[in-house]
Amino acid sequence: MNTFFKAHIIAAVLLIGSAGVSCKKMLDLKPENLTLAADALKTTADAQALLNSCYDEFANLMNGSVQNIHELLGENLAQPQNSAGSLYYTVWNRGTFSFRTADREYLDFYNCILRINTIFDRIDEIGDMTPENKQRIMAEGHFLRAWCHWELVKLWAQPYGYTADNSHPGVPIRLKADKTIELRSSVGAVYNQIIADLDAAISNLPADNNNYANIAAGKALKAKVMFTMNDFTGAQTLAEEVINGGKQTVSDTFSRFVKGAPEEVIFQLVSTGNSDNRGGSFINNYRSDNNPNPALKPTAAFAAVAMQGHDLRSAFYEVKNKGKANEFYICHKFDKDVFNVPLLHLTDMLLLRAECITENGGDKSIAIADVDKIRKRAYGANWTAIDPAIATGALKDSIRLQRNLEMSFEGDWTTQLRRRGAKGENIKIRISDWNCPGMLMQFPQSENTAGFIFNPEGGCN
Repeated sequence: MNTFFKAHIIAAVLLIGSAGVSCKKMLDLKPENLTLAADALKTTADAQALLNSCYDEFANLMNGSVQNIHELLGENLAQPQNSAGSLYYTVWNRGTFSFRTADREYLDFYNCILRINTIFDRIDEIGDMTPENKQRIMAEGHFLRAWCHWELVKLWAQPYGYTADNSHPGVPIRLKADKTIELRSSVGAVYNQIIADLDAAISNLPADNNNYANIAAGKALKAKVMFTMNDFTGAQTLAEEVINGGKQTVSDTFSRFVKGAPEEVIFQLVSTGNSDNRGGSFINNYRSDNNPNPALKPTAAFAAVAMQGHDLRSAFYEVKNKGKANEFYICHKFDKDVFNVPLLHLTDMLLLRAECITENGGDKSIAIADVDKIRKRAYGANWTAIDPAIATGALKDSIRLQRNLEMSFEGDWTTQLRRRGAKGENIKIRISDWNCPGMLMQFPQSENTAGFIFNPEGGCN
């Protein structure tokens, strides 16, 4: 059975001072103004409610909001309109950040982490907590805390490998449920903590966990993290464990953004309706069937590759005002009222394993079989198998092309380009180096404390 989740907000267990807080307001609280009363967690139900609110907070960030920022920094989106106060234009332009550009995302990730740390700090005080529930709740907390720190370090720091010992500034590591000032840890230290949390999650998550994280999700996430670290051996081992687990199969359709559970999904955000729509930031910014001028549009260069006639995925794209001065392209991938958001899936694991094999000098036939599963689905009757004698470099290029096309506008490709730059490849993103200052988000003004190092001001273009 596919693993996905829906974060139900059950009961408010956070208190400000001695006054109760409604569920709606609870989700608006930020780490800097949140006080946790000593008696806020009394029962297992309280702990579960707080954990569910962490899933909900995480889903509100990964509904396209964070993915869009990655895409705007990358090479596949055209320049958004420069309307007054346009956040998207500012991020896309990658100029000097004279004002903070992603404060909500930064603070809300740490808000999620704070709630998880609260559970960890108080769980031993809960009288009706069974060993089984403690193990599961803590494992899910480790899973979410790892993912939150990973999203933060990808946007607010240069990638793993930017310095030989990864001593360059990362993000604060927060492991306590308090408002202690934390300075930036090194990127190496942040990744060490992420891996430690994921190891704790994998060791204790159940094999099946209803709508929440399970072992396969933990392994898939760790594979992605290690791939970002260019640890191809570790990433390949974990991806193989997921692939060989047998719970997911390659879907017949390349559209994973549906209201349901495609066979290949390992972990996704589940939408129940228009009032509980986990893909809102994708829909609101790309949807074109009811909006003649969506905020986010593919570049002509990306569309030229994606719209090849023999590729069934070309149906996702369309040219408007063809041949005119105002010609542009649109993406139909998110043209729906409601859909689930797949975050971990088998297509990613297959492409990840295939690329790891080319990096490790492994069995090329396995890598070819992995990428051909994706190509056969995409090209249908026009599919031809990859020549077994293909050169390793050409095979790697084919794998990377399929990754870009399969996961287009899902926040993945820019991370891959920066990873490759840190590995030593000559990578330009648009016309600029992969590590130019404008590739980083700037920290909120609330972090302006003694000893805190802000990212350098400066652009890319």
